[in-house]
Amino acid sequence: MNSLRARLLAATAVLLLAFIVLTGVALETAVSERADQAEHDRLQGLSYALLGSAEITADGGFKLAPRVLPESDLTRPDSGLYAMVLDERGEAIWRSPSLLDPLALETLPAVGEWQFMRIYPERGTLITLSFGFRWVTDDGTDYRYTLVVAEDARTFIKQMQRFRGVLWTLLSAAALILLIVELFILRWGLAPLRRLARNLANLQAHEKRRIEGRYPDEIQPLVSNLNTMLSNDQARLTRYRNALGDLAHSLKTPMAVLRGLAEDERLDENQRRGLRNQLARMNDILDYQLQKAAAAGKRSLAVSIAIAPIAEKLARALTKVYAEQGTRFDVHIAASVKAPIDEGDLTELLGTLMDNAAKYGDGEVDVRAETRDGDLHMQIDDNGRGFGEGSTERLLERGVRADTSREGQGLGLAVAAEIVRSYTGDIILTRCEKGGARVEIVLPAE
Repeated sequence: MNSLRARLLAATAVLLLAFIVLTGVALETAVSERADQAEHDRLQGLSYALLGSAEITADGGFKLAPRVLPESDLTRPDSGLYAMVLDERGEAIWRSPSLLDPLALETLPAVGEWQFMRIYPERGTLITLSFGFRWVTDDGTDYRYTLVVAEDARTFIKQMQRFRGVLWTLLSAAALILLIVELFILRWGLAPLRRLARNLANLQAHEKRRIEGRYPDEIQPLVSNLNTMLSNDQARLTRYRNALGDLAHSLKTPMAVLRGLAEDERLDENQRRGLRNQLARMNDILDYQLQKAAAAGKRSLAVSIAIAPIAEKLARALTKVYAEQGTRFDVHIAASVKAPIDEGDLTELLGTLMDNAAKYGDGEVDVRAETRDGDLHMQIDDNGRGFGEGSTERLLERGVRADTSREGQGLGLAVAAEIVRSYTGDIILTRCEKGGARVEIVLPAE
């Protein structure tokens, strides 16, 4: 999960879900306990009313006339509200007309204690409240009784089910609304980061070298540092190139003097030939070092440039250079293929490799480039004799040549390798389908 907004939204959703669940459970528990307490109080009031209307006979019998029952439901058979009295042996000695069969209790409360519980007879769940009490007759006889008041729990259960349904529906709707609101809040809060990302993308797509606009206090230092880095990067590159230009210019006069000496007829021919060879080596080495140092290399937020126009421009120029050999350059690169590479570096890279392919090939040079998995893949093929047998890694070193029959100092592939490596890329030397050499270059997008 690489999206910052997705991470924040997921974390918020988990916390909100936990809060909603805990809130729902707490409310449901509180309401259930309150409903049980209300049912307990109702049955307790009914028990007091029954005890207040009861009479105990001399032989310990319990009498309660139907006409004095405090609730009319107690007089209707199977009405859902029931009452009965048990003796000390747990046998029913009285029951309300509404109770057709005595209720079975597993335990009886002690004298003076209330026992609130649910029982599950065959006809359904009942909420029961039992009370143990003693009755002493006028002759001093002590009797132990248990008054049981029960009510059908179906209505109570349905009410609780409706409450739970309403509760969780409202909580779910509230959670959904809060998530939507949180999404908008995150979108609003992360808008500066999205704007910064767009500006960074614009830096790569255009020639702008500065991030414009004001940002929140938490992001503004980052933007300021990026602008400073971009400015320093550009200034440093300019200084390097100016210094290299000055160096090249300052060496022109000494090199010209040495060339004049190499053509001085007063010197022996062997001396002049040796001097010319050393001057040629100095010139090649100087060119290599200047090209190596002048390569811009991978820069921060480099602008992506199209490959095809540069390759086609080089192909037209080299076609004229190798017109006598009749070398044909075929460029197969789509206009959409781009790479974040300095234009000068790309020109130097392609120019060197295409020139090598024309020089050591047999009249055909193919240049291809495509983007795969975000990386740039380029290959330059020729129809020459190829790189030969053995390891090709040494050919990327300065001064190493695969074909010594042609003029050269073995610097072309070394320069190309330096440029590719400055962009953390790879350069691979293989044999193509035509039998000639293939130079494959992979430049990573990141």
